Amino acid sequence: MLNSQSLLVQNLLSEMDLNDSQLEELFNPKDKVMNDEAFEVMSEFFKSADRLIICGDYDCDGVSATSIAYLLAKKLGKDVGYYIPNRLTEGYGVKSHTIQMASDKGYTDVLIIDNGVKSHVEVELAQSLGMRVGIIDHHLISDEIKADAFLHPDLLSVYGYSMCAAGLVYALSEYMGLDDEYMLSLAALATVGDVMPLWGKNREIVRRGVAAIERNQFLQFDLLVKRSRFTTYSAKLLAFQIVPKVNSVGRLADRANVNTAVAYFVGDNKASINSYALQMLALNDERKSLGKSYFKDAMKLVDGEAMNIVVSDGFHEGLLGIVANQMLVETQKPSLVLRRYDDVIKGSARSNSVSLSGVFNQLNPDYFIAFGGHDFAFGVSIKPECFEDFKNDVQKLVSISPVIEKTTHIINFDPNLVNAESLDNLRSFEPFGTDFELPLLKMALPKGYRVSPINGHGYKFVFGEFPINEAVFFNTTYSLESMNQLESLVGSIDLGSKYRVSFFVEDIIKSVV
Repeated sequence: MLNSQSLLVQNLLSEMDLNDSQLEELFNPKDKVMNDEAFEVMSEFFKSADRLIICGDYDCDGVSATSIAYLLAKKLGKDVGYYIPNRLTEGYGVKSHTIQMASDKGYTDVLIIDNGVKSHVEVELAQSLGMRVGIIDHHLISDEIKADAFLHPDLLSVYGYSMCAAGLVYALSEYMGLDDEYMLSLAALATVGDVMPLWGKNREIVRRGVAAIERNQFLQFDLLVKRSRFTTYSAKLLAFQIVPKVNSVGRLADRANVNTAVAYFVGDNKASINSYALQMLALNDERKSLGKSYFKDAMKLVDGEAMNIVVSDGFHEGLLGIVANQMLVETQKPSLVLRRYDDVIKGSARSNSVSLSGVFNQLNPDYFIAFGGHDFAFGVSIKPECFEDFKNDVQKLVSISPVIEKTTHIINFDPNLVNAESLDNLRSFEPFGTDFELPLLKMALPKGYRVSPINGHGYKFVFGEFPINEAVFFNTTYSLESMNQLESLVGSIDLGSKYRVSFFVEDIIKSVV
């Protein structure tokens, strides 16, 4: 199978250590309607619902899953509403007051999406009020789930491994024979946004979903990427051009109501859709501007300790994780960015080398009002009176914690393997992403290349007679003089353009002078 591909594809795929099952998925992709028992139970929940309230989450997966579930309920002719909590005032997960309010308004059934596996109190309350409860979630199950219907990747065959909430709701609609290409596109967006591994049903959803968006010209997608004749949809385009804009609505919850993001995706009035898109684009611009400002302020507080820990009264709570990630990239140290309130200090941490869950789970639990996360992303709410002890203990633990090595696969690359046919051949194996990432390429620079600054954002390389037309390096650390003394570039080919062959630079290798 591999031998029949272009030399470019052969070189790349052969370096990726793929097993026989994965190669079969790549060369003979199949579309499978999942039929596990959990789908039948959830299908009956939907069919028998009277007045249904959908309680979602404020990230891209939660918004997309809520939207698909709403569209599915509408196809069944249900009286359906939805509610996503305010990230800043209500926090993550369905709340008891939401359940009580829904019951008071006459809702008889509640579907909790992209949260719920830990909502035991809320589930018990709903059932005590006579409501039936369904949960569609993909987070870690730690206790018995007592919902009336439950859909989770742990209940599915291996083909449904590690699906996100929107993927699960789409698979349910498919099982019920009520799916459509727009619902599929939302599931693809969420699968990419929640960084799911791109194998099995996830791969199928993203592969088919990207093609559906390209084919149908869905207004809600096209407005956010400002689609032109040069636009080619891909998993990467969804990840970088749409996901952050959807997430910005939930992050800036003091400036916008995240429920409008659901209205945007389920609406059919073009004027309203255009209006919501403009608001979303403006919010995303504000997010980027605030994040840039906070990052500069945060870097001034870096003190050289094992972990960057910065706290401010002025940081926006919804942007703490973004700033922590920027600090991580800049310093290559675990970073925790916090906002101080009178009664709590809240923050988000990011790491690429030390297990954050391993560190925070060793701390005195009395330090926290709440905390949770995983190895590389963690959220904390700390009692103000415990903060100094917390900070000292964290620095001690991080300094002695084992480093989790994350190796980067780099291969030597012959640019002469690149042509229109080989790039089309490579694109045929989209989507690329989590658990299916192409290796980085080391490319020797041709003689006589020209390089120029890009408005303070980095550098652009232009080549003459060369299979690669140009390369871009978004890094301002190096001088223009040093850019003219390079031997090689390390990076990846931009598969998003069919008009020019561009190379995205991740690193440089200087000539020995």
